[in-house]
Amino acid sequence: LEWDIKGKSRGSLNQVSINFKFLLKTYIQQWPARCLFIFCLPLFLTSSWSLRACNYKATIEHISMLDAMWLFIVTFTTVGYGDLTPTNYCGRNVAGITAMIGLLSTAFLVSVLSQKLKLSRSEKYVHIFVLNMQMLKERKNHAANIIKFIFKLWLLKKKHQPTSNEYIKAQRELVRSMHFNQQLKLGQKKLVDSCIGIPELVVIQRQTNDQTCENTQTLAIMKLKMNKIEEQLGEMNHAITNIQNTLHLLLNRISQ
Repeated sequence: LEWDIKGKSRGSLNQVSINFKFLLKTYIQQWPARCLFIFCLPLFLTSSWSLRACNYKATIEHISMLDAMWLFIVTFTTVGYGDLTPTNYCGRNVAGITAMIGLLSTAFLVSVLSQKLKLSRSEKYVHIFVLNMQMLKERKNHAANIIKFIFKLWLLKKKHQPTSNEYIKAQRELVRSMHFNQQLKLGQKKLVDSCIGIPELVVIQRQTNDQTCENTQTLAIMKLKMNKIEEQLGEMNHAITNIQNTLHLLLNRISQ
């Protein structure tokens, strides 16, 4: 009861209703393979028995349980070899429902596998780092080729061969190296952009908020110091005014 009250209070604060749907999503998220197995095993047994109960042979006998299981498997996996088929509307309805559930289960299995095969943050960082190093090495090679072809064009121009085949070939290689270098530069920028996800944005936002709070506190302290300086300047101005008045009185007495 205490856990139930705490859970409901937390859910109401977060505007989340803690019900069977929420618990089902939680269990599927934590144990997808176990949930799929628990769902498919009773479905396999129930549907196999239903197919056996609905289908008859020409001798008005039920098909065997093994044949019913085989019919369920080929229907559930949407293979459908055609060696066994439902003979009446009841069996066809069961087969249609089984095929629909099989499609949904296949989609669920694909989503679970894609989630399991997805790279983690650290693995993604390592992969992007390796790709970035490869691109950087290729950029250095193309930059060296650019310098080499520019120097080669300069030598050919000095030898008064600006229209030779070698000059045209070197010019073409120079343009190609410059193009590849630009493409690699754009690829590196895309790699950096792909590395930024929701966790990185959250970290950046948190750092920005901390920096904003520090700047706000610094501005408040500076404002207090400015107010103190203004008060001190006012006191100094008042003191200077008093000194001036005193000097005027002394000068007046001396002049008298």
